[in-house]
Amino acid sequence: MPSARSRLLLVCGLGLTQIIGYGTLYYSFSILAPDMAADFGWPVEVVFGIFSASLLAGGLVAPHVGRWMDRYGAGRIMAIGSAAAAVILIICASAFNAAAYIAGIVAIEVVSALVLYNAAFATLVQIIPGNAQRSITHLTLIAGFASTIFWPVTVELHQHLSWRAVYVIFAALNLAVCLPVHLWITWLARQAANAEPANQPADTGAADGIVIVELRHRTFLLTATGFALQGFARSIVVSYGAPARGRSGLAQARLSWGHFSVQRRCSAVSQTCFWDGIFRHWCSPFFRRFSSSAALRC
Repeated sequence: MPSARSRLLLVCGLGLTQIIGYGTLYYSFSILAPDMAADFGWPVEVVFGIFSASLLAGGLVAPHVGRWMDRYGAGRIMAIGSAAAAVILIICASAFNAAAYIAGIVAIEVVSALVLYNAAFATLVQIIPGNAQRSITHLTLIAGFASTIFWPVTVELHQHLSWRAVYVIFAALNLAVCLPVHLWITWLARQAANAEPANQPADTGAADGIVIVELRHRTFLLTATGFALQGFARSIVVSYGAPARGRSGLAQARLSWGHFSVQRRCSAVSQTCFWDGIFRHWCSPFFRRFSSSAALRC
């Protein structure tokens, strides 16, 4: 088990890389999409259609990424993902034909599976086994500021630079900031693994968990449906929220959306405290486990 200081640095480091990852690979797209469409002479709906297809591709590769994390360690996969994200952003910025651009956008969302929330949560569970719930809650709170930071940053950069130049800057961020942090996390995970008892027997049966085996399939379907619906609603806001505010006045949009995001996150803290208290006394262990994350994602 890492020390308290190492756990704090781990959460802060992952929070930083999640802000950069979501900001550069996800939230920035809705700001840059109109310029991308104009660059290739397409309707903007075509660009968003490509983005939707890339999200589907990212979801399809996610189970394979999960198996890689189990086999090689989530920290190592995140380090590879950071390097790959930088390379793909540069390739996408250099694409001057439709095939290269489409392949680049799809590859960006595929590599997102290696560096965003799923990978970060797996990293925390692997390094802090049995005590990762609180760290995941703190990480979600920190990373929630990705849109607050990167929407106005992307708008400001795009006022002076093309979308291609913005992507090159984002590639440098992934390479110069995220990659070193993920390499350190890989080292920390190795140290935590070496500190575990060498003679601990391997678990060959089903994990105990907090949901009985007979209900796990149904629970998984309900959980997956909830996350899918939440992701659908979130994608609508990401795709149309910022451009709609831009049409009504860009400077005001940056201020109002930043205020909304900060207010949303501050409200989430109080929601978490309230719902944790309610669920702790009156709900089942399964819902207690998910209450903190759910409050922060609302």
